[in-house]
Amino acid sequence: MKVKIEERHMEQSEPLRDYAISKAGELEKYFNGIISVEITLDVEKERRLVNILAHLINKKVAKASAKSDDMYISIDSAIGKIERQLKKYNEKLKDKHKGEVGEKLDFSGTSRPSNGDKKEIIKTDIYFKKPMSPDEAALQLDSYHQEFLVFLNSESDKVSIIYYRGDGQYGLIEPQF
Repeated sequence: MKVKIEERHMEQSEPLRDYAISKAGELEKYFNGIISVEITLDVEKERRLVNILAHLINKKVAKASAKSDDMYISIDSAIGKIERQLKKYNEKLKDKHKGEVGEKLDFSGTSRPSNGDKKEIIKTDIYFKKPMSPDEAALQLDSYHQEFLVFLNSESDKVSIIYYRGDGQYGLIEPQF
């Protein structure tokens, strides 16, 4: 994780920078998909402002700002807000993977909706235009935390599907015409 600190309208303070970097480093225990953190320290008259942008995987951004009379208190407050956002996003991802999506993708027949339930198509926005090998597709499947991935196989020039199997391995479905 990269941490970038920008100080505005104030003299550079190494202890303050170290404090902000250490606090930003603690964010990884709440969510391990943080790519970078941008911290802006600003002074306006008697107020100490802190703005934090945390860039996450899947193009998500967590934002927080805080102001007080003390820069250390402002940093703690903004970091606390980011922590709450990361916890909430992490829970949302966990619920997504074991909640409705898991039920709809379970092909065992045990949790399929009954005939009385309205079935709906859930659109996903992940697609890849470039061909890739099954190994690359497995890496993409891991990084996007999906149950399966449809991709253009560069080895066979056909549309293929890679999915997680129950035994922890990957399954590959290739069409035969």
